[in-house]
Amino acid sequence: MALKDILVCLDPTEAGERRLRLAAAIAREHQAHLSASYILSEAIPGVPPYEGVGIPAPTGATEIAQGRVVAGVPLPGAPPIASPAPLPSAELADIVEQRFRAEVQPHGIEGDWHLFGSGDSEELIALSRTMDLVVFGQAASDYRLPTGFGPEDIVMACGRPMLVIPFAGEFGSAGRRVLIAWDGTREASRALHDSLPLIGQAEAVWVMTVRPRDANSDDRGPSLDRVVRHLQRHSIAATTEESIGGDIPTAELLLSRASDMGADLLVAGAYHHSQLREAIIGGVSRDLLDHMTVPILMSH
Repeated sequence: MALKDILVCLDPTEAGERRLRLAAAIAREHQAHLSASYILSEAIPGVPPYEGVGIPAPTGATEIAQGRVVAGVPLPGAPPIASPAPLPSAELADIVEQRFRAEVQPHGIEGDWHLFGSGDSEELIALSRTMDLVVFGQAASDYRLPTGFGPEDIVMACGRPMLVIPFAGEFGSAGRRVLIAWDGTREASRALHDSLPLIGQAEAVWVMTVRPRDANSDDRGPSLDRVVRHLQRHSIAATTEESIGGDIPTAELLLSRASDMGADLLVAGAYHHSQLREAIIGGVSRDLLDHMTVPILMSH
């Protein structure tokens, strides 16, 4: 299935700016419709002028501070906030909407804007369920959506593939050099097949499994060869890689290999166990979302 309907969830941060640029690049490549969602927050302390992307703010609006996030307090080490005046949430939303329009209109991308109140998380989920792909941001310690929702909440609820973008770093593409985490589970299968539209033009694809230390050495792993043949039938050449788990967490092994390979996308199933269990004792999904350094496509 082609990507024709994409949703990017935006916020008033520099990470949100970078997320928008990547989502727009994917929409251009796939000639897809790009929707944007934004959640209004309560009034928050004002911050100094933002030296951003050159889009003028609405008259009277205070803009976002360069190098800060809008979360009510400055980042650690940032100079004191000069103005105590509240920043109107609606005007801030106007600024983000203007940046969205400026990103899509010059490139002929069809797009629409969805504004939600802080209590409208169910409406956001309902919207995401009608999309081919949801682009969301990694939760940051110094900024949280007004709903309190993070990527783990959305991916569990929406039933759609989610591309989660790290809050640090610039990513100009997602799907050129790809590492697929495979363990034979239903969630891994969903993620693999949901990734096909993104990785169809990939220049390099690796399928990696992490085997328990006590696994049979003659075992080829959970259907690795069949995964490669399946990808070949989609005209995607892939190679396999196996690693032995042990003292190093699986998520760390995956992220380390993604870095070594210069991957711009990691594909992984989300929450093989219950989300509560992973929240209490940890798990691969939780670790990936906490420590991600590369965009991750997740499906549940």
